Amino acid sequence: MKILRLCCALMASASMAACAATTTAVADMQAAALVPVAPGSYLLLDNAGTLNWYNPDATIKNLGVKQAELLDVVAATDTLYGATLMGENYLPTLLTINTEAQSVAVAVQAPAPAFLPEALCLDKNLDGDISLFVVDERGGAEQWLMADESGPVDPTLVRRLAIAPNVTSCASDNNGNLYAAEESVGIWQYPADPELPASRAVVDMAEPFGALAGASETLAVVGSSVIAVSAKSHQLALYTQGDGSFTRHIVGQLEGLGEPEALRAWFSSDDKQLHTLLRDDDTGLIHQNMWALPDSVTLAQLLPVTAKVIATVKPTMETDPVVRFGDAADDPAIWVHPSDPAASRIIGTDKKHGLLSYRLDGKQVQMLPTGRLNNVDLRYGFNWSGTSGDIAVASQRDHNSLSVYQLNPATGELTYRAEVPTGLEEIYGLCMYQDGDVYYAFANGKSGRFEQYQLSASDGQVFGKKVREFSVKSQPEGCVADDARGQLFIGEEDVGIWALSAKAADPSNITEVKMIDDELVDDVEGLALYPANDSRYLIASSQGDNTYLVLQSQAPYATLGKFRVAANTALGVDGISETDGLEVTHRSLGKGYELGAFIAQDGHNVMPEQPQNFKAVSWQAIAEELGLE
Repeated sequence: MKILRLCCALMASASMAACAATTTAVADMQAAALVPVAPGSYLLLDNAGTLNWYNPDATIKNLGVKQAELLDVVAATDTLYGATLMGENYLPTLLTINTEAQSVAVAVQAPAPAFLPEALCLDKNLDGDISLFVVDERGGAEQWLMADESGPVDPTLVRRLAIAPNVTSCASDNNGNLYAAEESVGIWQYPADPELPASRAVVDMAEPFGALAGASETLAVVGSSVIAVSAKSHQLALYTQGDGSFTRHIVGQLEGLGEPEALRAWFSSDDKQLHTLLRDDDTGLIHQNMWALPDSVTLAQLLPVTAKVIATVKPTMETDPVVRFGDAADDPAIWVHPSDPAASRIIGTDKKHGLLSYRLDGKQVQMLPTGRLNNVDLRYGFNWSGTSGDIAVASQRDHNSLSVYQLNPATGELTYRAEVPTGLEEIYGLCMYQDGDVYYAFANGKSGRFEQYQLSASDGQVFGKKVREFSVKSQPEGCVADDARGQLFIGEEDVGIWALSAKAADPSNITEVKMIDDELVDDVEGLALYPANDSRYLIASSQGDNTYLVLQSQAPYATLGKFRVAANTALGVDGISETDGLEVTHRSLGKGYELGAFIAQDGHNVMPEQPQNFKAVSWQAIAEELGLE
């Protein structure tokens, strides 16, 4: 039993850049799937559901895996993984593959799906996490975390996602993209990263809406390129991506096939050819071909994608989710207990409900249903009509006002106190500033206008006096004040970060801190300073690429580093993405946060899927990763 390898001859038709003299494999080479795992070696899933090792000398070794259906393989740093569905209940199964011993072992199994699986594919992300996508023929899929950089883990359902119905094949490029072939319709691209918003893009469609004759029922990914076979014409096409769309390149014509499925493809740097394996569902035979590349395709498009390396830290705590799904959680503040750091609180806004308070283990302890709040900030030692206490202020979108709260200085308990009207329309961002014994709140509206209010309390009432007004040209949101230096930083979402004096009597001349570029990707959202008594670092949410930028807080405002927050699979806490608001403190919050903490809103709370929440990262981890003091 062997595979017949034949070289490609040029076709007479000029429309074909290359071809292969396909001919079937030897007549008894029948299999449900054939996947390369080493030079000349393959995993062979036979039609009876038994997994075998196919050797270069054409011998077959039974691997002891039975009742298997579907097969995929992905290489991690030190391990080669396979995936299949096993048993009568189609258990999603991760296999470890030993190429030297020519063996496989069952690593972990996820629970049986509550649907009939039609396709599966493995994905490896930037952090080395291995996910298994199991596709429901009715139009859904489950993403299971099966392994991380340390090895196999207890399977965790990351999310359920909606994809096209009647998907017959899927594949990942291991660079954040998942591809699916929808029978009779076309090929789609989806985000494989659960931290990205749900979306899809067209790779190609069936005629007459695209160039696929009868669409495609099978596909593969090589490097950053998608390979597919037209269901009717049996043309092999390669799709390259650029500028948000895909370009189709004809590789050649497959001959002697009935119904093509189970496509595997790879590029060989030795012979500079594209290799394909394809099953004919009519006969069960495996076809192997080698193809010369079209002139319009570059080698780089077929080589493994090298992702840009960004410093990475992991969260060590997440809060309870907010009540409702959608864009709800927004901005956090940190209240530090005066004598017991571990009793500190995280205060957060819920744009659909009110103000939230959490313990440092993430458990919610208060919910004040005071309306649609966007941003929140706080200060210590406010004079509450002769009683010293702490104060929090939030931007109130229902009334375009400032919602004012008193914090018990011994417990951090919040009490709603007042609503201070503003002159803003569509109030949005907010931050506080303390100048000696005088407390201020800066609020902005979507028009770009800022208003500065001096806050005071007398006879049980709270008052706000507008003392200054200034504006930027487009929508702002995040801002943060450096109390020690009397400086205010503001974020203009699509433009960049500006600085000006925070003092009410000073001119409102703004100076450039950091404009949108390759490092700071719009939108600019949350801003924070570390530490509060020295303010050496300005931290900004670079929402467009799910990262955070650390800048000097004084001119020339040099970039000191950039980091992202990836999933902590050991703790079952997902990463942070699409961050609106963030906060940081240099003060100890107890064990694990001795040098302070970074708190950020997570726009996509998965593993499992829940409404948005806030997550915490040790500042020490960030400082060590970026080489900061």
